[in-house]
Amino acid sequence: MADTPTILVTDTKYRASLAAVEALGRAGYPVAALHTKEDGSGVPPPFRSRYARRKLLLPCSNTSPQYTALLRKACQSLGGRPVIFPIAAATLQTLSAQGQELADCASFLVSPPSVLDQANDKRFVGELARSLGVPVPEEFPCPQGQLPGRFPVIVKPRCGEKLGLHAEERYRKAYDAASFAKAYQAMSQYDPQPVVQELVEGEAVGVSAVLDRESRPVAVVCHRRVREYPIQGGPSSCCESCWDQSLVDHALRLLQGLSFVGMAMVEFKGGKLLEINPRVWGSFPLTYKCGSPFAEAYVRASLGERLPLCQGPQYQLGRRMQYLLNDGLACLGYLRQGQAARGLGGLKDLLDPRVKDGVFSWDDPKPFFTYLKNTLGKGGK
Repeated sequence: MADTPTILVTDTKYRASLAAVEALGRAGYPVAALHTKEDGSGVPPPFRSRYARRKLLLPCSNTSPQYTALLRKACQSLGGRPVIFPIAAATLQTLSAQGQELADCASFLVSPPSVLDQANDKRFVGELARSLGVPVPEEFPCPQGQLPGRFPVIVKPRCGEKLGLHAEERYRKAYDAASFAKAYQAMSQYDPQPVVQELVEGEAVGVSAVLDRESRPVAVVCHRRVREYPIQGGPSSCCESCWDQSLVDHALRLLQGLSFVGMAMVEFKGGKLLEINPRVWGSFPLTYKCGSPFAEAYVRASLGERLPLCQGPQYQLGRRMQYLLNDGLACLGYLRQGQAARGLGGLKDLLDPRVKDGVFSWDDPKPFFTYLKNTLGKGGK
């Protein structure tokens, strides 16, 4: 692969960046890992990976005014025409809004700003889903905190992604009038008219996809959430690859309705749409751990290659992945809450060699120990 372009994986403070570095490195691509100094101290785990041939450090954050110019210089330093593999939402927004400044020296696959804004707008997405026949939770108009028609409900800002909040901070649950008043007040500080929806129960399933420049799905992966941390509604601490054709159809109909291009994960619960994550998401490492060519499909589509449509699972079903530290805490949380079966099942997974860790791999162990050190010492992500 002498003429293969270098892949520049950004935002190496996130766990997902390591998965991209390893997946593409194992596929034979030369990979460069990019860290922005102001977005975290210490050595980012991908810098310890055997698959990161180059390590680049920018003296700014991914939201700094000079980020685009410095990113351009980084691309030029790699030679040829590298492919940018964006991890963080802020980097994605930069590529979307200022992509013309980078288009002559790098390749990438990112939706325009208007599409990203629509995908991040929960009210807009809900209205689009209803028009397309995609099941959605019932929404209640609650001007000035007027009580919803029934409980329980969930209250969240329309565009929580842009607020820089952690996943568990982007919503509040309410089971009665008193808790609703508190939830509405808390979310109103971010959005004067937050979204109020029925609280949906049931299995949580994510449909992840790469859509090429024509919004054609060239890679699709489904996963179901097994455990989460915090257990009251945080991100996945353990998930499992699966395939749900009905939800895949719903997700692709929605993304194509937006004319979306790039990577996204559409989240469902109890068969109803929750939201779109128009970026790399927390359980992204499962795409590689289950054997999907997901990351490579993004690279090839970025280069303009016309790949065949993905019409079924191109990976191993039932492959389970966990984040060791988070899942261990989740198991303890379930046990404390009296959910013995779920807690003990998690402890069993911790001892099962078939369950893959989202950070550790036997042929590239150094990043895991760096991640462990960073996390235990400074609460890293």
